[in-house]
Amino acid sequence: MNFILRRLKLKISSLVSPELRNFRFLIGQSAILASRANSETFKNLWDAEVKVYSQWGEDGILDYLCEQIGLSKPKVLEIGAGNFTECNSRFLAENRNASVFAVDGRADLIPSIESNSLRWKSHIFGYRTWVTPENVNEILDKAGQAIGTPDVFSLDLDGNDYWILQAANLDSVSVVVVEYNPLFGHNMAVTVARDDSFDRTSKHYSWLYYGASLKAFVDLLRTKGFEFVGTNRVGNNAFFVKKELRNQFSLEISSDFSMYTDWRIRETRSLDGQLTYAPGYDRVAEMKNLPLVDLETGQEISVGTANPAP
Repeated sequence: MNFILRRLKLKISSLVSPELRNFRFLIGQSAILASRANSETFKNLWDAEVKVYSQWGEDGILDYLCEQIGLSKPKVLEIGAGNFTECNSRFLAENRNASVFAVDGRADLIPSIESNSLRWKSHIFGYRTWVTPENVNEILDKAGQAIGTPDVFSLDLDGNDYWILQAANLDSVSVVVVEYNPLFGHNMAVTVARDDSFDRTSKHYSWLYYGASLKAFVDLLRTKGFEFVGTNRVGNNAFFVKKELRNQFSLEISSDFSMYTDWRIRETRSLDGQLTYAPGYDRVAEMKNLPLVDLETGQEISVGTANPAP
């Protein structure tokens, strides 16, 4: 009986799931079109947010950026794409027929893409590997061979991100998305030390110690010819466009980065791995003595120095 029920559930899922996915996409597409009609009134980049497959609303932001700079069918390299179910590139693939080169170390990345109907509707490729500063440009080359030179570069690895981005050749890229750590504060350019085997879940029990501050990425990408155009509303993904494209946007960018680091997510873990839902500065206090690299001086400082108690 249990066997029959399992087979029945699988059969129902195979019939219903495609229709539900299509319904989800159509609702998202309608929301994107409504948002686009009001784009001239946007003051902050997060005004463009629409969540379809992304985690926080990056689908709408990326569609807005592509629309403003004329990327009708972008080519996207997403490093840290998970299994391609909740990521930054999937909606672009569906809505703009984007070509995507999705990279992650997860074992289910390739099977997930191979079972997705998008695979035959556009150029969608999965590449499973561990990304480091040493191989990021090899990955860029592989992406170029598969889909053409990427227009959009998305990076979300929760670890060695600063050092990987520093090594990446982004000369032909128009848009960069990178996840930053808002708990490292808004005043200083800081990052975790380079560690090519960095794993957020084992580096510190809280899972909060990873990546780099927003200012670190703003300063780095400015040296690569990119201008900061804003973040998502929740305050963990930053967006950049090539300097020569900045005049396509009338967005108001604050020089006070505190508005972009007002992080309210309560994902702190305890020593036994359970969520504690720690609020406010308690999250920083969990890791205040851990080391960071001050990128302006090259010296080691603590998290608590970069983001002192209010």
